[in-house]
Amino acid sequence: MEPRPSWSRAAVFFGLVGLIGSGVLIPCAAWATHEMDHRFTISGHVRDKDGKPVRDVKVQARDLRDQKIDPATSYADGSGFYKLILHLHNSNAGDPIQISVNDEQSGLDEVKKIRAEFDPADKHAERQAKVEFGPESETSGGGSGGVVGTEDASKLWFYGVGGVLVAAAIGVAVVRARHRQAAVPAKRHGKKR
Repeated sequence: MEPRPSWSRAAVFFGLVGLIGSGVLIPCAAWATHEMDHRFTISGHVRDKDGKPVRDVKVQARDLRDQKIDPATSYADGSGFYKLILHLHNSNAGDPIQISVNDEQSGLDEVKKIRAEFDPADKHAERQAKVEFGPESETSGGGSGGVVGTEDASKLWFYGVGGVLVAAAIGVAVVRARHRQAAVPAKRHGKKR
């Protein structure tokens, strides 16, 4: 007789995968960095003079008033997207922030200044700003509405894990159905008439 699959082991496995995917066991980068009311997110795209995305370019941000705040550094991905997280407190509302990009290969050398605009009393809204580099670039302060694209990668990863879990559940159901079908003829052959 073949050993039957252990559904409890499968449940533990898929439960752990789900907890990892949701960030419970391995927290996401934002959790590890700062609480919502202690971080200011700056994101955008870096494009060359022709409007094409520039990848692997270094983008830096720093608070110009409060020198105790560590500067943030990030690199643009394949689509030119970058995301920086500064550790700002309520007392940093309105501080001037400098964001710079310097890439010799593409000829980009831009420095932009924004204000860290957010409501210190609001502990739930994402404190953020969007800063674009390259031709027709726009800079907008934080506030409502959210920044398009800031969480695309994490959402895609999450949906990818969900897709794998769904595929695995379908696979388990197919294997289970085949085991049931194989067990039925074996029982019939073993019975006496």
